[in-house]
Amino acid sequence: MAASTFGIEEEYFLTDLASRCVAQHGVEAFAISSRRALGQRVTREMFAAQFEVVTPVLHSLDEARDCLGQARTTMAALASEFGCGILAAGTHPLGQWRSVQATDMARYRAIFDDYRIVASRSVLAGLHVHVGVPEGVDRIRLMNRLTPWLPLLLGLSASSPFWDGRPCGLMSYRQAVCDEWPRMGIPDHFRDDAEYRRYLKVMTDTDCIGSALNLWWNIRPSLRFPTLELRIADACPRLDDALCIAGLFRAMLGHALEAPHDDWFDDPLTRILTLENRWRAKRRGLRGLFIEPRSQSTLPFSAWLDEVLACIGEQVAPKDSWIISHARKLARVGGSAESQLITYRRARSGGAEHRAALFDVVDRLMQQTALQDVRQIA
Repeated sequence: MAASTFGIEEEYFLTDLASRCVAQHGVEAFAISSRRALGQRVTREMFAAQFEVVTPVLHSLDEARDCLGQARTTMAALASEFGCGILAAGTHPLGQWRSVQATDMARYRAIFDDYRIVASRSVLAGLHVHVGVPEGVDRIRLMNRLTPWLPLLLGLSASSPFWDGRPCGLMSYRQAVCDEWPRMGIPDHFRDDAEYRRYLKVMTDTDCIGSALNLWWNIRPSLRFPTLELRIADACPRLDDALCIAGLFRAMLGHALEAPHDDWFDDPLTRILTLENRWRAKRRGLRGLFIEPRSQSTLPFSAWLDEVLACIGEQVAPKDSWIISHARKLARVGGSAESQLITYRRARSGGAEHRAALFDVVDRLMQQTALQDVRQIA
């Protein structure tokens, strides 16, 4: 089967270079400049200093690298003109949610009015990946097959170990904040598309939601495109991490389309175990023990990852085989969340005050996002 087309959306915080906080000034001017430079590829998010880059339909990871690399360097250069940088991470290490300004657009005003403090606290950035699904394939049954593997992708992407200006003890606090919302997290279990559509009709008929756009699950069938959309991943400061996760999700979907169907994917117990694994991923990232859903026994993250990589490896083109070794390296040496904590602790042990240590974390994240950090994963 030919590899599916895909698209990537990644979010960035505009960050003031003096305070290292989410920017308060120059935001609208930056928005105009970035739209002039990148057109429809850049969009506004819930918060004024938060921006999303949306790729066109992609056919290869090389295309994705060119597209996102150019967008990152362009936005970083434009940001510098306003005394700012861009930062991709699940949460901003110095993100004070009480002082971050909302985007003044009707769509977002309605969200803040409806969800109140839950919306106000959601100063978060994610990585979303759309992968095309062939016509005639039941996307809900396909979603069921992919859902048990979502905690692996969360662990690999975890980049939000700070909240409200302090270490929070979780590797993905972004997912903890997401749990404050209704209709987020691991999706409810539906047997097939027909059952999902019955649920959707009840929810819209009773004015619980306006449309399927208000279902913000960690994975969902897109309303606008014939895709499944991955939403569990934190925004990745390192472009290679983002591309790795996109490539793995694409390979997982390809495997799920071609592999013989196994009943365990549709077992409601599998969803319950996935909820436990998601907690373990957001708490410990790449560390600790996880429940392998088929055998229902515990494995270290790296061992479970190896099992899944063995399943999906045939879906990865030889020129993209680097994503397999990259995922294994992340599992071995740690991802962004661990790297941020190492940077913070090194600064503190070297005598830096708490805020100065956070400045070091923010600076490195901005360097990584702008493709200016030449250091390897550490």
